[in-house]
Formats: sequence, C-alpha cells, structure tokens
Amino acid sequence: MRAFVTWTLVSCWVCFLGLGGGAAGQGRSGPSICSPSCHCDEDGGADCSGRGLTAVPLGLSAFTYYLDVSMNNITELPADVFKNFPYLEELRLAGNDLTFIDQDALSGLNQLKVLMLQNNQLKTVPSAALKSLRSLQSLRLDANHITSVPEDSFEGLQQLRHLWLDDNNLTEVPIGSLRHQANLQALTLALNRISYIPDNAFANLTSLVVLHLHNNRIKEIGENSFNGLVNLETLDLNFNNLVVFPRAIEALPKLKELGFHSNDIASIPEGAFHNNPLLRTIHLYDNPLSFVGASAFQNLTDLHSLMLRGASQMQDFPILTSTNNLESLTLTGTKISSIPGRLCDDLKLLRTLDLSYNQIEELPSLHGCVALQELNLQQNRIQQINRDTFHGLGALRLLDLSRNGIGFIHKDAFLSFTALTNLDLSMNSLTVVPTTGLNALSQLKLSGNLQMKNMLSAKSLPKLRSLSAPYAYQCCAFVECDPMTGHSDGNDVKPPTDGEDVERISMIMHCAPSPGAFKPCEHLLGNWMIRVTVWFICLVALVFNSLVLVVTFGPLRPAPPPGHAQGSSLSVARLLTGLLALANLLTGLYVAVLSLLDLATWGSFAEFGVWWEMGIGCRVTGALAVFSSEWAVLLLALAAVERSVAVRAVLGKTATLSPRRDTPARLRGDRRFSLAAGLLALLAAAAAAGLPFMASSEPSASPLCLPFAGSQGPVTLILVLLDALAFLFTAAVYTQLYCQLGRTDLADPEQTGALRHVAWLIFTNCIFFCPLAAFSFAPLLSGAASAAGGPEIAKSVVLLFFPLPACLNPVLYVFFSPAFREDWLRLRGGARGSVAARGVKAAAGNQRDRHGPGGAGDRGGGGAGPAALGAYGGGGAYAALCEEAVAVCAQCEAALRARTCASPLPSSSSSAAACRHLVKSHSCPTLLAGSAALCQRSEGYWADHGTPSAQSEYADEGDSFLSDSSDQVQACGRACFCQSRGLPLVHYSYNIPRTKD
Repeated sequence: MRAFVTWTLVSCWVCFLGLGGGAAGQGRSGPSICSPSCHCDEDGGADCSGRGLTAVPLGLSAFTYYLDVSMNNITELPADVFKNFPYLEELRLAGNDLTFIDQDALSGLNQLKVLMLQNNQLKTVPSAALKSLRSLQSLRLDANHITSVPEDSFEGLQQLRHLWLDDNNLTEVPIGSLRHQANLQALTLALNRISYIPDNAFANLTSLVVLHLHNNRIKEIGENSFNGLVNLETLDLNFNNLVVFPRAIEALPKLKELGFHSNDIASIPEGAFHNNPLLRTIHLYDNPLSFVGASAFQNLTDLHSLMLRGASQMQDFPILTSTNNLESLTLTGTKISSIPGRLCDDLKLLRTLDLSYNQIEELPSLHGCVALQELNLQQNRIQQINRDTFHGLGALRLLDLSRNGIGFIHKDAFLSFTALTNLDLSMNSLTVVPTTGLNALSQLKLSGNLQMKNMLSAKSLPKLRSLSAPYAYQCCAFVECDPMTGHSDGNDVKPPTDGEDVERISMIMHCAPSPGAFKPCEHLLGNWMIRVTVWFICLVALVFNSLVLVVTFGPLRPAPPPGHAQGSSLSVARLLTGLLALANLLTGLYVAVLSLLDLATWGSFAEFGVWWEMGIGCRVTGALAVFSSEWAVLLLALAAVERSVAVRAVLGKTATLSPRRDTPARLRGDRRFSLAAGLLALLAAAAAAGLPFMASSEPSASPLCLPFAGSQGPVTLILVLLDALAFLFTAAVYTQLYCQLGRTDLADPEQTGALRHVAWLIFTNCIFFCPLAAFSFAPLLSGAASAAGGPEIAKSVVLLFFPLPACLNPVLYVFFSPAFREDWLRLRGGARGSVAARGVKAAAGNQRDRHGPGGAGDRGGGGAGPAALGAYGGGGAYAALCEEAVAVCAQCEAALRARTCASPLPSSSSSAAACRHLVKSHSCPTLLAGSAALCQRSEGYWADHGTPSAQSEYADEGDSFLSDSSDQVQACGRACFCQSRGLPLVHYSYNIPRTKD
C-alpha cells in the first residue's frame, strides 16, 4: 500500500513539474525558447516569415503550436527537421523556393492540422512525406508546378477536409488519389489545364460541399460526371470553354450556388434546373446565349439571385412563375424589348432589378414591386415615363434611367418616391425634370441633357447634396458664388434666401461642373475694374478704327488722271492700313457685344448663360472674334513685307543713281498684288474662324465665345501656334530690314513714318500676344494653370489683352503717322474747298479752249486737272488762287519754253521731265528775279513758305527735290508743274501766307 502511495505521489510530482515546465515554456519569450530570427508570442506562436532564412530556424520552444517560415529562401526540407515540435498544429511554408521535401521531413508532426506549401517550386505531390500526417485537415499545394498527383498521394489522410490543387499544371482530374477521401468537404482544381471531366470523377466524395473548377479549359462534361456528389452545394465552372449546358448538374439535388459564366454556352434548355430545387444563386452571364427556355427558371422557390449578362441573342423575357423568392434579377446585354406586365405580381420580394443595356422601349407599371430598392434601366430605348410607371415604389432608393432617349417625364411620375436618394437621368433628351416627390433626394445626375437650359429650384430639392448638371450655370442656385468674380469651388453651402421657408442644413454641397470665372453666376465681365477697362477699350477701338477707315477710304480722295497709274490715289501701305483698321473694328464690335450682354443680364447672368452659349449669337460672335484677330495678324505680316519691299526699292534707286518712273503698269501690278495678298489673308482668317466649328460641334465652352482648353483645346493650340509663327515671320522680316538699312536715313518723310508705324505695331501686338499664348499653353503643363493664377487671372488676361491691339493700333496711326495727318487735312480741305475746286475745273476748261484741239492743253494737260494736282502734293489738299479763270501769260510761257525745251507746246511727259530738270538745277525761270512781273494780278502774288514737301506723281522717289527743303525749290516745282499743264497756280490750304508785291 505504501509503495502504491509513493508511486502515486511521484507520478503527481512528475506531472506537476511537466505541466509547470510547459506553462513556463509557453509563458516566457526569452532567448532560450525563441530564435533570434523569429518573433514569438506567449501562446506558443513563432513568426519567422520574411527574414531571408535558408533553413528552418533553431532554438524554438518544443511547445510551439504555430510556426510561420513563409516568404523565405528555403529550397529543401531535410529529414527530421521538425522532430522537436511534437505539438505543432499549423505549419506555413508558403512563398519559399522549395523543390525537395525529404520523406521524413515531416515525421513527428502528429498534431499537425494545417500545412501550407503554396507558392513553391514543387513539381509533384510529396506523397511520402505526407503519409505520417494522420491529423492533417487542410493541405494547400496551390501555385506550384505540379503536373501529376500519384494515386497514393493522400493515403492515410483520413481527416483531410480541404485540399487546394489550383494554379498548377494539371491536365486531368486526379481521380485515383481522391478515391479514399470520403471526408473531403472542399476541393479546388481551378487554374489548371483540365479539358475534360469524365464520368464518376468524384463518385467517392460524398461529403464534398464546395467544388471549384473555374479557369480551366473544360470543353466537355460527362453526363454522369457529378454522380456521388449528393451533398454538393457550390459548383464553380466559370471561365471555361463549355459549349453545351452541363446536364450533369441534375445529379446535384442540394446545389445552392451555380456558376458557369464566361463560357461559350449558346442555349439553356427547358427545365434545365428542375432537379435543383434548392438553387439560390445562378451566374450565367457572359455567354453567347441565343435561347433560354421559358421554363428554365420555373419553380425555383429558393432562388434569390439570377444573373444573365451578355446573352446577346436572347430576345424573350424568361418566365419566372413560382420563383417568388427572387430578390435580385440581372438581365443585361440582351435583345429584350419589353417587360412582362405581371412581372411584379410574381416577384413581390424583388429588391434589385438590373435591366440595363437592353432594347426596352416601354416600361409597364411596376406598382407591385413594393420591396424594390434598386432599379437600373440604363442604356435602353425608353422614350417617356408615364404617371403610373413607378407608382407604389415607396421603398426605392436608387433609380438609373441614364443613356436612354427619354424626352418626357410626367410631372407626377416621381410622386411615390418617398425614400429615393439617388436618381440618374444623365445623357437623355430632357428639357425639364419634375421635382415633385424628390424631397429625400441627395444625389441627382442630369449631365448630358443639353436641351435642359432652365434653372433648377433649390427649394424643391432641400436635401440635395450632389448635383451633376448639364451646365455650370444651373449650379448657381445651389452653391454660393463670389459676387465680384462669380467664382465657386462647387463645395460651398448655399445660404437660405430671404423668404425661403426651408430648414438651414449645414452640409457640404457638391455641384459639377462648378461655376467660376468663365461660368459666372451674376456678372459676365466680373468686377468693376475689368468692366470699366473693357468699356474704354471698346469705345476707343470703335471710334478710332472708324476714323481711320473714313480718312483712308474717304470719298474726297482725288482720282488719278487718265493715262496714269490707277494706284496712285491709294497706296499699298494705306490700303493695308485701312484693312487692318477694318479687322480691328470687328474686334471692337466683338467687345461691344460682350459689354452689352453684361449690361442686359446685370446680376443674373446664370439665367441667360446657357441660352447665350448654346445660341447662334455666341457662335457668330466667336467666329467674328477669331476672324478679326487672325486677319489682323496676317495683315500685319503683309504690312511688314510691303514696307520691306518699298524700302528696298527706294534704296535700290538711290544706289544705282538711275531714277526710273513708276509706270502705270507697275503701279497697277503692285496694287493688284496687294489686293490678292489681302484677299488671301482674308480667306486664311475665315478658315481659322471656322476651325473651331469644324473640329467640334459642341457649344462654346465659355460665354466669351472663344475656343479655350477642353473640348476645343487642340483648336486653341493650333491658332496660337499659327499666330506665333506669323509674329516670328513678321519680326524676322523687320529685323532683316533694319539690319539692311543700318544708318541710312530715308529722304521721304512718308516712307520713314510708315516704316516706324509698322515697327510700333509689330512690337505692341507681339507684347499683347505673349500673355494670351502663355495662358493657352498653361493647361498642357502640370501645375502651370494654378501657378498662372487660376481662371480669374486667365479671364482678365483674355478680356484685356485680346482686344487691346484693336484699341492701340488705330491710336498709334492717328497720333504718330504723317500719312494720317495728310489724309485728315486733305479730307478737311477738300470739304471746305469743293466750290474752289469747281472753279479750277472751269479755268482748266477755258485754257483747253484757248489752245484748241491741237494745243498743249489738249495733248498734255487735258486730263491733268485738280486730281493730278492733288496727287502732286503728296496727298495734301490744294485750293485755287482765285475763283475766276486765270490763264498763263505769253511772256511766262515763252520764258519757260526757252528754258526747258526747243519744241513748242511740249507734251505733259516732256514738261514734267523739264520741270524736274529745272527743279534739280535750281533754275526755275518763273521764280527768277524779274519774272514775277510777267504774271501780275490785281490782288497780288502768292508765295509759298514753309511747305513740307512738293512731290509729283510724275517724279521718281529718287529725285533730288524730294529731300530738298528749300522753299524756293518746292515752289518752283509747283510752278513748273502748273504752267506746263496750262493750269493756274495753286497753294496749300494751310500755312500759306499771302503777300503783296
């Protein structure tokens, strides 16, 4: 008895010490029971993953029940490597480069239940090493390179419940190795190369619940392939090459979830699922279904989800009688054109109905679907929504009617939507949206309804927090805008307006597209500083450009005499100046339209912004702006070329010392060339103006009606690049011209003034073009748009710098061009001296009568009248000395004839040449001492002092009298001209003192 008691006590002490040691071993995590390469917890777990280990670490506690050495560099497992872990239950070796496992490597792991060997380099199942794992329940061999499974691979693994063999290189179902796995519940053979499933392939797997065969190459399934799977609930055959509906599923009485989507099944036969009454979910989408049996889904009382997507040949809606527990129905991508009128009578529990991407043209009344919460009818052919279509759908929370052709919705169609929070009506043809019943709506999408131009009422949508509108102006009723700039970030709260009986809710409101500088809510031109500046630019552009046009193309410009150059009355330089003023005037008209629009829509531009941008007025205004801008740039380039050619011609004459007369043919050719170049510039500008319309049919992206970045971004860049090239060409031409001139001074003041005028135009227009070009290219550079100052600065730059050349160009011409002063004085003098001019014509007629048909007046001066006289003065206005006819006395005529030529009564051309000769030699006989007595008048004599210049259309630009400032020489030239033509002496109508003899 004592021996027994002693033995009992010793046994208790041994057990106590063993338990205490075990507890101590589990309760400590010191270096003696954990490897330095691992992290151990108090429960006996060791995490050694991702440490770069090449072997199983040593020094771990013998009571370790969980060991993770995955994601290391272990390539092989030698024998007895885990012999010191008798209590190990879970071993993770995934993500190593294991290629070899010794048959005794896993010996001693009698308690192991989970073994993970996925993501390694195994080429076959290590059957010899697995035989000793009698307690193993889960084995993962997926993501290896296994090509075959020996028949004895899983012998002895009677407790195995889950087996993963997916993502390998298997070409057939391992029937032999699965023969004795009666307890197996889940089998995964997906992501292999299996092409055929034979009959009775899973006959012994009577406990199997889940079978995954997806992502294989299965083309055929035997009719008895699934015999024996009496407990199977989930079958996944997705992503295979099945052509025929698998009749083998009739042997699966407990099947609840079936998936064979993304196959090549063309038809579903009648009564396809009559032996599967417990089916809850069917995934049949992405099959080229051309036929679905009307009774295929009948009597599936437990069916909760049916998904048919991509059945492109399906035309009839399936019959769903007695399928009264269906909660989710998806029929998308078919040719279904109608919905059964009694659909909701059979599906009273339906919560989700997706009928998108079909050809449905008309909707029946859905009042019986009282539990419906989500309805998707996107991308159909629905034209209208009737009053009773959604009647009774009080539980509906989401309605998608986007991308239809809906043009009409009854005003009470949404009356029953007490719980609707999301409504999508985008990409339709709606002109108005009823808001009755949308008090709970929080998200509304209306984008793409381009015919919807009216504003929305914030009062009728009190809980709206997200709005996608067709136009940014419609967001002005929901977000707060800056009254100075019209800017809003789309996330502001719209404060209740005075008089609104709505509750103040401090929640964030998001509206897109949001209003901003280019989509103002109140004022088109923004703040007062911009507005006043734009008004000033507009007024100056209209007034000064009109003035330049009147002066340049005025009716009082004298016509050239017969037989002389047709272009002498309007030079090429003046023609280009007038055309440039016309282009700038059109730009001024564009700015005037914007200014008037700003005044007409004062404080409420958002109400008219859509109508303005969508209307023909904005398109015409934008085309006018682009046309005038491009035409001005091209005309400026032509002006630079013209100045270069003219100056080179003057320099060439001076260098050769052989003055040549500008013949009528040559002058007519110059004018024709200038007209052709101007016409070409006009056509190019017209093409540039039409480019935005050819590139995009969408309305303008801005109320300024100019092409901006966005839908017309490429057009903007093309126009800017063309303008940049034109300015570079112009600058290059003028730079070469100035380099050629060097220090040479042009003798003609008119040539010099025109040269300087075009230089100033080039400089100012280039300066004003640079900011516009910078903001045009800013959207292409990341962060450049924000760095440039945002849309407010961009709008200010466009409003100021775009029309500024049209304002400054005429101002420079009016105040700094000698040509304008001459034209202006001619216009004024011509208006005051029209009566005197008629007297001159009468005197010229008397003189022609005196000489007779064969006299000098008829031969040389008959057509020279006051018109030629005005041309002779370089465009200055002349007036007759007296109103009565005055004839040249015989003594003056004889003296002039003796000095100039030997032939009597010379022709006009010879007289002009003799006159030039007399001017050059400073020996005009008419002005010599004593000659004044030859032509006496009772009133006295006229002397011309301080006259700027005396040019003749019959004298070349190289003649010396053009640069000689001597009053005597200039007066001599006029006297010679008049007397050689048989005309009375004339004088400038300004700065001509009258002296007595």
